[in-house]
Amino acid sequence: MSERRIHLIDYLQTLNRRKWWALVTFGVCAALGVTLALVWPAVYRSSTVIGVQAPAVAPDLIAGRGVLGREERLRALSQQLRSPAVLERVVREEQLANGGSVEQAARALNSQITVEPQKPIAATEGGPALNAFEIIYRDGEPERTRRVAVRLADVFVNEHSRMIEAQAEGAAEFLQAQLRASQQRIGDLEARMRTIKERHMGSLPEQTPANLQTVTGMRQQLETTTSALRTAQDQLTLLNREIQAVEQGQYSAPPPAGSAPATPQQRLATAQRALAAAKAQYTAKHPEVLILEEEVKAARAEVTAAGNQPAAARQEQLAMDPAYQQRIAERNLLQLRIRELQRGQAQLQGDINRYQQRVDAAPMAEQELAGTQREHELERENYKQLSERHTTAATQEQLARSRGGERFSVLTAAALPQSPESPNRGKLILLSLALALALGLGAAVVREYLDRSIRDARSLQEEFDVPVLAEIPRLDRVA
Repeated sequence: MSERRIHLIDYLQTLNRRKWWALVTFGVCAALGVTLALVWPAVYRSSTVIGVQAPAVAPDLIAGRGVLGREERLRALSQQLRSPAVLERVVREEQLANGGSVEQAARALNSQITVEPQKPIAATEGGPALNAFEIIYRDGEPERTRRVAVRLADVFVNEHSRMIEAQAEGAAEFLQAQLRASQQRIGDLEARMRTIKERHMGSLPEQTPANLQTVTGMRQQLETTTSALRTAQDQLTLLNREIQAVEQGQYSAPPPAGSAPATPQQRLATAQRALAAAKAQYTAKHPEVLILEEEVKAARAEVTAAGNQPAAARQEQLAMDPAYQQRIAERNLLQLRIRELQRGQAQLQGDINRYQQRVDAAPMAEQELAGTQREHELERENYKQLSERHTTAATQEQLARSRGGERFSVLTAAALPQSPESPNRGKLILLSLALALALGLGAAVVREYLDRSIRDARSLQEEFDVPVLAEIPRLDRVA
């Protein structure tokens, strides 16, 4: 079976057969489209261009200046414009609530506002800056659209100035309170450090070198004192032995030069020295040597006789011996010196122990003091940063009050819209007519496709696949 070919005449015949479907559908859709275009509520547009005047002072004195880019700055300004303070004030002043709540009217107003950037008027340092932006308001009434657009610009400029001033004042007050609190904490930490230093006075870390030096000096003094004490004790021991020998009659100090021996021991000692000197010069048989030997024997006999005397008699004799009395006096002086050296030794040892305890306690004092000092240093650094921030906040507050910072001004006031922004009624009517025509034609084509009637020989042959033998022509009705 050959493929069926559709000619233009087929479409014309179809359109002729289904013309009422196409006409009715076109008429209904065109009527609906035109009606909708005519009754669609008009939306008017009015806008105000706000200029951003550069600050009259150095940019580094203004917080956030030069930090935000153009898009971020536009977003921040849009948020300020859409803030409840601005929107609710506009609603109240323009009486947009219509008996409802101000909050709901502010939310509705928010949906009707658009903020768009404008081209920078002049180049600034650090790249392009947002020095102009447009506030767009859309509404259904031309006069109200203009009024609300004007009011939005005025309220935004006023509220922005008030907000900047309030923020600057709040920041300065907050930082002032933080400064007072930080200063109080610094005072408390300093008082705590003073208490710790008073409690550990003498064992502070900075006093450790002096304590070690003192301990070293005291140990040297202790060694000197101990050596002197040992020497004095040795001298006292020898002197006691001499005194004991003298008291027992076994020894007597030689008499002073040029004086006669006063005791048997001195006479014996003198005779023995003279005998030794004579033997060094003469022989044993020399008369001088013999005489001196006899004197030595006589002196020994006297010494023996003196040793056999009663103790009282010996004491009386010793009391008359100046050499003995001199040794007694020397012994007394040595005993006094030994006692003084012992007291000095004990005192030095006590001082050494005390200073050594200070040295040993220094790590504990340092550990206790280190935490407080660390807190004090951190708090002082915090106070320094707060002070710098407070100075900056005070400068910003002064700038906000004197309007020395970033300022806004209306460059282009909102005008009364002469025609609605939407809808474009002519365009809507043309679109609705084109759509109605397409729907009419579509309805005719669909109705023809759904109709399964056979109207000619070609349709019959295609439907049943049989040859057509004859075709009866269409007969017009005869009157």
